[in-house]
Amino acid sequence: MEICQGLGLALAVGIGGPIAALFISMMGSLDAGIHPDGSDYGFLSATWFLVTLLALVVLAMLARNKPSLRIPTIAVIAVIGAIVCAASFAENGDTAWPGLILGALAAAFAAVISIDVLEGALDRAKGNEPGSAEADTANALIIGFAAAGIVLAAVCLFIPPISLAVLAALIYLALSRRRKADEKYEGLRILR
Repeated sequence: MEICQGLGLALAVGIGGPIAALFISMMGSLDAGIHPDGSDYGFLSATWFLVTLLALVVLAMLARNKPSLRIPTIAVIAVIGAIVCAASFAENGDTAWPGLILGALAAAFAAVISIDVLEGALDRAKGNEPGSAEADTANALIIGFAAAGIVLAAVCLFIPPISLAVLAALIYLALSRRRKADEKYEGLRILR
């Protein structure tokens, strides 16, 4: 169950970004679903870590329209995903280092997919009026991904196996987006 919970929390961070991590940290400070106190990851519920995550939420909001910050954003999300996954492993005295690896990979994978979907929506919204349907859709997606990350984190804290279904859905989304991209490029090659 710790593996499923850690995986789900890392995926939630990958989807929702630092705001999902802030939610997980707050739940840890309330001892609701995750109890990292007494382990090496007890700092997850510390006030300084909550403030750090809040600062990352603000920075993520400022950097959301900057494609040049994609790699650093994914790296930060992978680190946070590794921490929350390892904290889930460590809360029952289990070895935490596999959680670092699993959490980093899962959070990075979910972040790449989420950022790809969001960048596509933002690209379609560029040049449109702020009140246009494309701009509204892009803003709704940004809020939707943050909310989805929080909801996924909450569900995985209490029903950990749901993370396996979310992982399967993300893999399916990645494969279908890849297939559509390949079809698009095949169509462009025919035009030559």
